[in-house]
Amino acid sequence: MKPFALLPLLALVVATQALPSCAQNAPEKPFFFRDGDRAMLLGDSITAQRKYSTLIESFVLSRFPDWKISFRNTGWAGDRANFVQRGGQENGLKRDIMPLSPTAVAINFGMNDARSGENGLKTYVDTSRSLVEALNQAGARVALITPSSEEKYDANQPAGSAYNLMLRNYSEALSGVAMEKNALFVDQLNPMIGTIEAGRAAGVLAPAQGGPRLIPDAVHPNWAGHMVMATHILKGLGAPSLVSSVEIDVTAPNSYRLTSSQNALIAWRGSVLSQPQNLLVGPVFINKNSPNLSFVRTDGALPWPIHPDTKLALDIPNFKPLDELSRYDFKVTNLSQPKYELSIDGQSIGTFSREQLSAGVNLSNNAGPITAQSQQLLQKILDKNDIFANRWRNVQIFQAPEWLKTEIETARTAELARLDAQIAALESEIDVLRKPKPHVWTLKPVA
Repeated sequence: MKPFALLPLLALVVATQALPSCAQNAPEKPFFFRDGDRAMLLGDSITAQRKYSTLIESFVLSRFPDWKISFRNTGWAGDRANFVQRGGQENGLKRDIMPLSPTAVAINFGMNDARSGENGLKTYVDTSRSLVEALNQAGARVALITPSSEEKYDANQPAGSAYNLMLRNYSEALSGVAMEKNALFVDQLNPMIGTIEAGRAAGVLAPAQGGPRLIPDAVHPNWAGHMVMATHILKGLGAPSLVSSVEIDVTAPNSYRLTSSQNALIAWRGSVLSQPQNLLVGPVFINKNSPNLSFVRTDGALPWPIHPDTKLALDIPNFKPLDELSRYDFKVTNLSQPKYELSIDGQSIGTFSREQLSAGVNLSNNAGPITAQSQQLLQKILDKNDIFANRWRNVQIFQAPEWLKTEIETARTAELARLDAQIAALESEIDVLRKPKPHVWTLKPVA
């Protein structure tokens, strides 16, 4: 039986037994983003790269597929908390921020601000404070994020950069603003420095010029560096770790019991049954005709879609973003054979030892058709964010000379409408792609 043939039955199962919410497994502090948010990522050129922001967006959209939430990136190269690149805070807020009516804004300034040294610290504090005040007055919650680190090769300096010491001074001052204004404070600077130093100590990152690094020009991270940023920021925002988990116990030969299921529904498949049946924790399923374990799993969320170019970061010891933020778990205890092959919808996922399966495996980045769906979702988010950046920077705020204004405004209106339609179409596709589907899982002994 193919997966799509199961949809009517599973729809009935879902209607009568709702999937558990991820919120039940959330950390102690609530997640910064909420259902109904118009979320914004605000910052300088590092934000304008649209990488860490896209990874944060892909996390939220995949983890909470039923939330009505949108994301907009308003990063601007060279900018500071005083909106120096936007003609000052008043102009930048009026032109770039307030028209989008954000309800949750994650602000990431400081890399450029700290170039002014101790003399610029008061300006950074004052303008960070006034920025929070203006956003709060407009009804938005604010998270103040410390800047990302530099990655250089200065001797005996954090992550090889003496400038990181100044960034620490600015970050400490930012924590005071957050406390004063009751904004969420997120420190990514120090965890990122720690990740870089751990990568160098392990030989994953180069300890000197010429080898692998997270930040090729010392300031602007590559995808791996943005993965480090996104991970530390999401943890600071209170992001939950659970995608879904399923635990099955082998009670006797060819006899199975579901012992735990979080944010997932299970239906047995096998020659004994003419059709799948909803499985609750407890009842035993006996497949007399086959040693294979086969069932349909319908999750309440997708694993975190991450970019393929983030692999370098995943090799750094003690940097475990998928274990900490994307637990897509499968566990089978009391198996009798040494090795088993797992397939999803007939696609082989890999071979696992009895010990691995008994301890549980996290398949967040290796789930065949499920991972493929996550990657399609990520690409659509990237496409949407590229179109929004073009709409905002090249059309909405484009300044035409006086002698062209009449023709330009007519063309601008038409082009904005065209780009808005493209964004709306992509967001409709994103909403479809972020919904999990039922998949047939099969575990069979390997000779």
